[in-house]
Amino acid sequence: MTVNTATVSFTSREKDVVQGLAEGLTDHAIARRLNRKPSTVRHYIATAMKKVGANRQAALVNYAYDLGLIRPPVREDSTAYVSPQQRELIPLIVRGLTLDQIAAETHTTSARARRDVRRLMKALDAETRAHVVTRARQYGLLKAARPPRAVGRT
Repeated sequence: MTVNTATVSFTSREKDVVQGLAEGLTDHAIARRLNRKPSTVRHYIATAMKKVGANRQAALVNYAYDLGLIRPPVREDSTAYVSPQQRELIPLIVRGLTLDQIAAETHTTSARARRDVRRLMKALDAETRAHVVTRARQYGLLKAARPPRAVGRT
């Protein structure tokens, strides 16, 4: 059942976990930060993803920013050089596409898609694909989108 995104909210722990993802932390690092088990952190991630209808962590972070559920990144004064080819990858990562899906969208091989995503992450100094969302927003490479339709119980 679909619910109005205005009614989507995260618990304080879900916010902490998603904020950690946005900062480029792994589930293990978030677990250490919050003094929880990694499996508990993965549960919070899954619950948050279900609430906003996200299929991947990068999409979850983007939706959380768009819905104002986590703190927005501070805008960087400096710039990062991102080639036009790399810029095309950002919306694909935000949508939560797998490497195979990115390869299909960009008409290339999975190995090349993997290499191109890694190069983008290096250019943005991003630790994870979810962190790419934050870094792209910091550098003005990704604008806020229309909030997604969330899935949940009423």
